[in-house]
Amino acid sequence: MMTDRDDAIGRAIDDPASLDGWVADGCHNYLLRVQFEDTDAGGIVYHANYLAFAERARSSYLRLIGINQETALGGDAGPPLDGAMLVVRRLGIDYVTPAGLGTAVRVETRMKALRGASMQLQQSIMKFEDGHILARLLVDIVCVAASKDGGKRPRRIPSAVVDRLRAATPPDTASG
Repeated sequence: MMTDRDDAIGRAIDDPASLDGWVADGCHNYLLRVQFEDTDAGGIVYHANYLAFAERARSSYLRLIGINQETALGGDAGPPLDGAMLVVRRLGIDYVTPAGLGTAVRVETRMKALRGASMQLQQSIMKFEDGHILARLLVDIVCVAASKDGGKRPRRIPSAVVDRLRAATPPDTASG
């Protein structure tokens, strides 16, 4: 029997857009393999690279559900972002087990909370083969509007963005 994961892997071969991962069971999944450049002299992932892995997964998640930050950064103030930007305000990380060169990794992103101008994501970085947790992140993201003078000010997350987020990865209602 083919699983959602097997189906997503099969699509990646045929469709480059599937490089952004897949959404299943209320979370976004993103795959990568640890490369030489990701490791330190001891052959394990340098601690800061877990942040890069998580950022790649968050960007891919948004792109996959039609929230294209690249277009917004290019000056497009149209929907769904309507001139807004989603930026990391705070991030906490718990390193559990190191990953080594060549390790296949899956980054799982779940919506913990979605509020007027912010959201909180929980990200788990794990070994693809056995699901063993390598690192856990709790990420607070805020929505800001760019002003003509170059400043940023908080603003509500546009309703089209909220709708896409809720449809793809509903917030964890148990966490409040």
